[in-house]
Amino acid sequence: MQYALIFVLLLSFVFGLGLIARRLDIPYPILFVLGGLGIGMIPILPYRLQLEPDFVFFVFLPPLLYMQAFYTSWRDFRTFLRPILLLAVGLVFATTVTVAYVAHWIIPGVDGTGHLPLAVGFVLGAIVSPPDAIAASAIAQRLGLPRRVVTILEGESLVNDATSLVLFKVALAAVGATLPLIGKAWLPGEFLYVSIGGIAVGLVVAKVIGWVRARIADAGAQILLCVSLMTPYLSYLLADQFLHVSGVLAVVATGLYLGWESPEYTRASVRLQAQGFWQTIIYLLNGMVFVLIGLQLPEILQRMQEHWWPKPLYEAIAINLVCIIVRFAWIFPGAYLPRLSKRVRETEELPDWRQVTIIGWCGMRGVVSLAAALTLLGYPGFPRPHLVTFIAFSVIFTSLVLQGLTLPPLIRWLGVGDDGVPAREESDARRQLARAVYERVEKARKDGNFSTKAIDRVEDLYREQESAFQDELADQLGWSDQRHHFLSVKKLSRVMIAVRRRALLSLRRTGKIGDDVLHKIEHELDLEEDRLDL
Repeated sequence: MQYALIFVLLLSFVFGLGLIARRLDIPYPILFVLGGLGIGMIPILPYRLQLEPDFVFFVFLPPLLYMQAFYTSWRDFRTFLRPILLLAVGLVFATTVTVAYVAHWIIPGVDGTGHLPLAVGFVLGAIVSPPDAIAASAIAQRLGLPRRVVTILEGESLVNDATSLVLFKVALAAVGATLPLIGKAWLPGEFLYVSIGGIAVGLVVAKVIGWVRARIADAGAQILLCVSLMTPYLSYLLADQFLHVSGVLAVVATGLYLGWESPEYTRASVRLQAQGFWQTIIYLLNGMVFVLIGLQLPEILQRMQEHWWPKPLYEAIAINLVCIIVRFAWIFPGAYLPRLSKRVRETEELPDWRQVTIIGWCGMRGVVSLAAALTLLGYPGFPRPHLVTFIAFSVIFTSLVLQGLTLPPLIRWLGVGDDGVPAREESDARRQLARAVYERVEKARKDGNFSTKAIDRVEDLYREQESAFQDELADQLGWSDQRHHFLSVKKLSRVMIAVRRRALLSLRRTGKIGDDVLHKIEHELDLEEDRLDL
């Protein structure tokens, strides 16, 4: 019953805080963290929610990473692979090393004298180095940023978790060792093995899932196997628990591959059901994980009672500043120094300094950093675990709240907005689809397999759609007769759907139709109304 009560409480928190976030127009990860912090301070709560690291890594991470990777464009990911790897690998290494030496210098040792062991500093650096995939996606997509910025941020946060976790594992193993951590010759080999092995496992799982999925006709079985929680958990478990390679990269590779291949063999009915399922699951998991992050602070502060305040606060502020400064110091040279190469100048456009600034400020930490920090509390012999956990949590909290809240005004001040690339591609795609329809209509006229009335009706329908969407980009910038016509058609169509819906419900209330007929027609009306919102 205790776990049932905790689950109900979490659902209630997510529901209530989600409504408040929408009303206040605040990115929900930020409000969930703040709300969790406030709720955790309430002394009358029947239970204190303490997170187990393995629980966080297994329950939350695989489905959230999988769905972000599933909907990531492989074309865009490959296009911006160089800046993504510079951030996901290079920046993580740079942040880890810098934080390690700063922590070693400013934080005293166990007995309050000397310095914090360098290996412990590397553990802290590995914990706070990776920005969070969930927070970056939730905030970046909501703000209407250019596609280049969103792709780089999401790509970075998909890959950097694996880099940081490998460094964390190596640093944790080096705690108490006599050899210098930098001298570990097996670090590059360990990193390559874990990374390449994780990608290989993910691709094998994706291939197997795709092969099985193409041979399953039942929609329910397809959803259970391929678009439910089974796929990411299977990929993560096989990689992490059995082969001891990166479960994060395995899930990302599985999601990217299936996201690319899925449109080829997924039926429309399966896709519609899966979208509804995943929207609900992802929202709940996102909400729960950020509320749980906020709920950890009271417990962390309680463990810090033996430390002399406010010195830990000063140390936490210093590490926070290091994380922000290192990110900017890495990002600007990483954006412009590659242009010294003639090939890069010829193939890539000059990065806008305003977009580079936005990427630099989007360093929100999250669930991976929290789970790694909580691991320290159960590690025997680890020096000053409560202090390291407190500093790591301060980086998570500060980056989410401070950077997350200031990101929208910074974007407005810099004048960065949607670059219009998706809208132009959509407009071109719609014209190409309409052209394909007209060619098929002309062929149908010659074949004589369809009546002239049916052909004329279909042709009129698609010509109306093409007329509504042609030059839509120009229409969005102002008001025109064409745009007025398009909006009027959509408004009148919604009115007609509402009329049909009321008539359908009236038939059900009077007993003239059964619920099976109601649900069938209701589904058709839902699809029609949903199409109008595209």
